[in-house]
Amino acid sequence: MLVPPPVNLAPLNAAINAEAVARMAADQELRDSIAGETGLRGQYSFTGTTMCLSSSTGFRTDFELVPLIVSPPPPPPAVGTMLTPSSNSISGVRTFNGDGTGSVVATVHNINYPTQFPGSASFSSGAATVSTLQSDFTYEVRPDRTLVIDDGPTNGVIIKGGNRVGWSVSTLDVPKFVGHISKDWRTIDLVHETMAVEQSVNTSPPGVTPIQQFITPRVCHRERTLRKIRD
Repeated sequence: MLVPPPVNLAPLNAAINAEAVARMAADQELRDSIAGETGLRGQYSFTGTTMCLSSSTGFRTDFELVPLIVSPPPPPPAVGTMLTPSSNSISGVRTFNGDGTGSVVATVHNINYPTQFPGSASFSSGAATVSTLQSDFTYEVRPDRTLVIDDGPTNGVIIKGGNRVGWSVSTLDVPKFVGHISKDWRTIDLVHETMAVEQSVNTSPPGVTPIQQFITPRVCHRERTLRKIRD
């Protein structure tokens, strides 16, 4: 019986090793190319509701969330703390760029409820307004499809209601939103990850003198439901 000569496997092994190295390099290149991708991209319409408690004299701390009550100084009609409950509904569109940044535009229907001034017979009759807003935001998608959104300051204008049509409105220090993305990535439910004191700022329109600005501390909770409308 003839015994075949030993086969030189070195070239084959070298080719296999070279292919493995090339595949590893290609995989790394792909990972590098999508390093900034979050897996979340496109436009999502959303609706939601908000409840707030505003205190004209602020709150104790972000942990206690208890209004600071200041008694009205004599003589009348000076007043102390003004506590205002309010609620609103919101509808708009969030655009996720796929790189952890995005933008939002929305319309807000707001109601400030009638308010009694603590320690005083005075009261506010309440008011209703409609405003538009826009903001930029950053976001993070975690491996379990948890979404965290950090909104920048919101800026808008009152377009209907009362004597402040044309006033600018902005909100600062809003807590982050956190929620879960559905398995098909088409629905997202969000609430705030905590409660904290934020700032509501109303500023008179350009050209109005003297300039008026009202900064009111408040605590709010919000919920949002997002549905994908465009890739």
